[in-house]
Amino acid sequence: MKTNYPKLSITTLLLAAGVITVNADQEVITKSFSVKPGGKLVMNVDRGSIHITTSDSDKVEIRITRDLKRASAAEAKRIYGLHKIDLTSQDNEVKIEAQNPQKGFSFNNPFNHLQVDYTVAIPSKFDAELKTAGGNIEVADLEGKATVQTSGGNLELGAIKGPVKAHTSGGHIKLRKTHGDTDVDTSGGDLRIGEIEGNLVAHTSGGNITLEKTKGSVKASTSGGDIRVKEAYGPVSAHTSGGNVSANFNTQPTADCSLKTSGGNVDVLLASNLALDLNAHTSGGNLASDFSGTFNKQRTKLTAQLNGGGPALVLETSGGNVNIRKK
Repeated sequence: MKTNYPKLSITTLLLAAGVITVNADQEVITKSFSVKPGGKLVMNVDRGSIHITTSDSDKVEIRITRDLKRASAAEAKRIYGLHKIDLTSQDNEVKIEAQNPQKGFSFNNPFNHLQVDYTVAIPSKFDAELKTAGGNIEVADLEGKATVQTSGGNLELGAIKGPVKAHTSGGHIKLRKTHGDTDVDTSGGDLRIGEIEGNLVAHTSGGNITLEKTKGSVKASTSGGDIRVKEAYGPVSAHTSGGNVSANFNTQPTADCSLKTSGGNVDVLLASNLALDLNAHTSGGNLASDFSGTFNKQRTKLTAQLNGGGPALVLETSGGNVNIRKK
C-alpha cells in the first residue's frame, strides 16, 4: 500500500481493534472500519497531533498512542480510563471524539502530562473534518473537502482536490496544492501556499505569506510580515501593516487589484500587454516605473492607463519604495 505526501514515521496500522500496552506509561489503541470512497472522517479531540495518510484502501485504520510521563502503571491506567476516546462509524462516516475530563489548568492536574497522537489512514477519496485543541495536523494528498483546525500547532496539507479551510491559533500553515476555494488563517505564524486553482483568502496576524501560483482571486493580509505572490493569473488584493509586498502578474486581471503596505516596499512585475488603470503612491520613498504615465512634481505619485486602461491596479506604501517593472 503506497502512502501519499507527507511521509509519516508510524508503521503499518494494525487491522484489528485492540489495546496494546507498550510500557508502563504508554498505551496504543487500534481500530479498523470498512468504508467506501466518498465518505467522511470527523475528528474532534481535546489534545494531540493528527496525521492523516491516504491510499486506495477501503478501510479507515486508526492508531492512537497515549503517553503519561512521570506516572506509575496504576496511575497511567486510571488516567487512560478517565480520558474517553469514542470511535464510531455510521453511514460511511467515521468519528473520533475525545473530551478533557478535567478542564482548566492546575499544577497538580495529571492530565497536563497526558500526550496523545492520532494516526489515521483513510481512502484517498474522502472528506476530512479535523479539530484538535492542541497539536499539529498533517493531511496527505486527498480527493475531497478538508477542514482542519487546531488551537496550538502547525498545519501541513498535501495536494487537496477540493475546497480547503484551515485555521490555527498558534502556528504555521503549509499547503501544497488545491483544486477548490481555499481559506487559511493563523494568529501567529507564516503561510506558505503552493498552487491554488480556486479563490484564496489568506490571513495571518504575525507572519509572512508566500503564494507560489494562484489562478483565482487572492485576498491576502498580514499584520506583521511580507506578502509575496510569485505567479498570479487572477486579481490580487494584498495588504500588510509591517512588511514588503510583491506580485508577478502573468495574465489580464478580471477585477481590480491592490498592493498596500504601511511599512515596506511595493514591487510589481507586469506582462507588457496588460490593460490596467495604474495608480501608484508612496509617502516615504521613491517611485520607479518601466511604464510611462503622469507623475506629480515630487515623483511620489503616478497614474497611467496601460494599453488603453482596464481594471484598477493600486500600489501604495507609507514607508518605502514602489517599483513597477515590465516583463
